[in-house]
Amino acid sequence: PMPEAMVNVWFFAANFLVVLILFRRFLGKNLRVVREHPWHVLRWAGVGLLISMAGNGIFTFVTTAFFPGFANINDTAIMEMVQENFGLMTLGTVVFVPLAEECFYRGLIFRGLYNRSKIAAYVVSSLAFSAIHVVGYIGLYDAQHLLLCLLQYLPAGVCLGWSYARADSIWAPILIHITINQIGILSMG
Repeated sequence: PMPEAMVNVWFFAANFLVVLILFRRFLGKNLRVVREHPWHVLRWAGVGLLISMAGNGIFTFVTTAFFPGFANINDTAIMEMVQENFGLMTLGTVVFVPLAEECFYRGLIFRGLYNRSKIAAYVVSSLAFSAIHVVGYIGLYDAQHLLLCLLQYLPAGVCLGWSYARADSIWAPILIHITINQIGILSMG
C-alpha cells in the first residue's frame, strides 16, 4: 500500500487532468479575461482573499470561544500528510486541488445556477464545497464536530463564488484558493 500522502496526490492529479480535459475551453475563455483585464481579475482575487481570511478568522475566534480545543478534522488529516511528504502535499493542495475544485464548485455549480438564482448559486456551491471537506469523516466523528468543520469552509466558499462573479473569470477564485492552501501548507510544514 502507498502512503496516504501519495494516494491523495495521485487522486488530486487524476482530478486535475480530468478537469483540464473537460474544462479546457472554459479555462481558455477565462484565461482570455485575465489577459485582457489582469488588474480587474487580480483586484477581485485580492479582495476576495482578504474577506475570506477575515471570515475564517472570525469563525475561528467564535469557535474557539465556544468550543475550546476544536480542531478541523480535514486540516488535521492534511497536516499529518504534510508531515509525511511536504513536497507531494504542496503539489497536490496548491497546484492540483484549486483548479479542479474551482472548476467544479464555481465553474459548474455556481455559474450553472447564477443566472437563475444568485442565492441558490451561493448556497448550493458553498455547501457542496464545504461538504466535500467533511463527507469522508461521517461516522468517524460526532455530528456537532462535523457541522463545525462544515461551517468553517462556508466563508471561503461564499468568497470564492463572489470573487468569480465580480472578476468574471474562474482564475480569481483559483488564485484565492491557491493562496489559502499555500498559507495553510506553510503553516503546517
